[in-house]
Amino acid sequence: MFKLATENGRSHGLAQRLHADGDSRRGSALLSTVVIMVSLMGLIFAASSMSAVEVKESRRSMNDVKTKYLAQAGVERGMNFLSLAVKNTKVHDPLSGLKSLFAGGNVTTPIIGEPVMDGASRTGAYTISLTALEQTATSITIAIDASGYYPDVPSALPPGRQVESWHAVRSTVRYSLAPSEVFNYAYFINNWGWFYGNTIICKGNARSNGQFDAAGYSPTVTGQPMYDSVSWNGVTAALAGYHDDNLDGLKDGNDGGIFSGWDIVGAQNVQGNGGQSRNQHDFDGQVEMPNLADLKQYEDSAIALGSNITIDGVTVCDGIQGDGVGEKQNLFLIGTAAKPIVLNGPVVVRGNVMISGVVTGKGAIYSGGNVYIPNSVSYKNAPITPRPVSNTQAATEAWLSTNWNKDFLGLFARENVVVGDTSHSTWQYYTGWWMGDPLNMSSEDAGEDGIPNTRAGRDGILGTADDDVLEGDGVFTIERYTAADAALGLIPPGKSIGDTINGTGEDIDGDGVYDPSTTLSDVVMNIPLNTANWAGNMPAAGYSAYNKIATLYASRLDATFYTNHSFCYVVLGSTAASINGAVVSRNEDIIYGTPSITINHDSRLLGSSSSPAANLLPRLIRPPETLRWTTLDRDPNRLSSEAGHAVYAGAASP
Repeated sequence: MFKLATENGRSHGLAQRLHADGDSRRGSALLSTVVIMVSLMGLIFAASSMSAVEVKESRRSMNDVKTKYLAQAGVERGMNFLSLAVKNTKVHDPLSGLKSLFAGGNVTTPIIGEPVMDGASRTGAYTISLTALEQTATSITIAIDASGYYPDVPSALPPGRQVESWHAVRSTVRYSLAPSEVFNYAYFINNWGWFYGNTIICKGNARSNGQFDAAGYSPTVTGQPMYDSVSWNGVTAALAGYHDDNLDGLKDGNDGGIFSGWDIVGAQNVQGNGGQSRNQHDFDGQVEMPNLADLKQYEDSAIALGSNITIDGVTVCDGIQGDGVGEKQNLFLIGTAAKPIVLNGPVVVRGNVMISGVVTGKGAIYSGGNVYIPNSVSYKNAPITPRPVSNTQAATEAWLSTNWNKDFLGLFARENVVVGDTSHSTWQYYTGWWMGDPLNMSSEDAGEDGIPNTRAGRDGILGTADDDVLEGDGVFTIERYTAADAALGLIPPGKSIGDTINGTGEDIDGDGVYDPSTTLSDVVMNIPLNTANWAGNMPAAGYSAYNKIATLYASRLDATFYTNHSFCYVVLGSTAASINGAVVSRNEDIIYGTPSITINHDSRLLGSSSSPAANLLPRLIRPPETLRWTTLDRDPNRLSSEAGHAVYAGAASP
């Protein structure tokens, strides 16, 4: 502890010491103040320096974010560019537009320094290059390399100005051909579909791209689960990718049913799972139809596969009928149990096809005209049963395993499929009447959606935003090749600026020419039945009239059918009618006077490109599949983006 002295001397000495200590403290305080001021100035300087660095780094980070989005925008632009290449050649050959981009080499740079604008301000730019990584007969794999630059590509900057930030990505996509999803359905109509009858039985799925109408009748629709793929090890089949389309979380075989691109009406009495509300899918979008306006890709397949048709050991079609000098365009085929029509792969007939009787083998016939079926068509080695015992996956796999290699026939017409005796007044009366129904309109003035009677849109009110204003306007609307297509190299050989792009707009059948509604004159057989007009096994004497071989009692059709126009079928008699395969058509004129009519969906159509029928079916190009997305640590478009400019910072990056 501290104790104070009381004596005078000691007190005087203490005062002197206190005075001296006060001077010392004042000096120390001044020094401390100077030190503090210097320290504060240092802190202020350091803080201001750090703030400048942070602002600079923040700006740099923002620019890096910009270029990342610019590169991603470049990928989207690249996808758009590729979609145009597909659209411009889709009817001729869906992959040819893509493959032609690489005719001069595996790499092309179609877009250099395309600006991205924010109003009138440029926010950066991107460059896109494309690399063909792999090409097969049915697919092409392409790498899209996109580089984003801020404030612009080097070539657009003034001398001495550097790119402040860049970012590069690669998206690898695959385009491939595959059978259309339309073959997942026993009954598919690219227009209005209808089941007007209590004894219509659809063992499989039913779908229309327009309205589906049951009109209060009691048809049966059993449905059929769909699958992504199927595999075969030579003994057993295995399905994969079950579609739970009723969203009940179960894979119990109770999926499938009725699907419609428009509404489903009058279906309250439908029997089978198609009568359940959870299995009725209205406004489900449109499923794209393949197009047979140009059969070249199928001719190429026929040649590559060595396809043919024989009868009694004699080749009656060598793969392409009508391609040789003086060769007849039309093919006549009638088979018997003793001498069946033997199918070997897909063949193309440039004219009309007439076929009936017994067939065997696995094949398809593509017709450049009509397919006429004067009488029943049946398999010699048919599947043991037309359908699996149930719709469960196990039952379907068991059926596939047993019937994988049984007979299969596809009949695919560029024009119409015509069944029965077209010369008979009954056939002509009912077919003509059904063709003329306003709901069955087939003229190519159906508007943007290609479906008649949808002008008022989904809300049913004219004058609102969803109206299909092109429908019924008296104008055949179709896209044409432009100067922009030419500049990007997207006009195929043989076409020029201003030519129509087949298959666009209201060109539903893809021939580039307006077609009015189908009439009897389009389908009634009027070609003389003799060897001067028909190849195949037409008898030397021919036939004096169509009714000599045609009938109204063609009650059995073992085949899968496809047509860009109308499926016309009039059948009478006491025998129940059956179609074992599928009916896929734009319009249908099916009139039956039999006790019932059943369409049995052939389960060998399931599994898309892996199905046993895949190499026989009409194909279309699938939506592109993104295989991978990679950020690049170097700029693959540097040289193109510099375009002779010497300044390139390469500063920022992934």
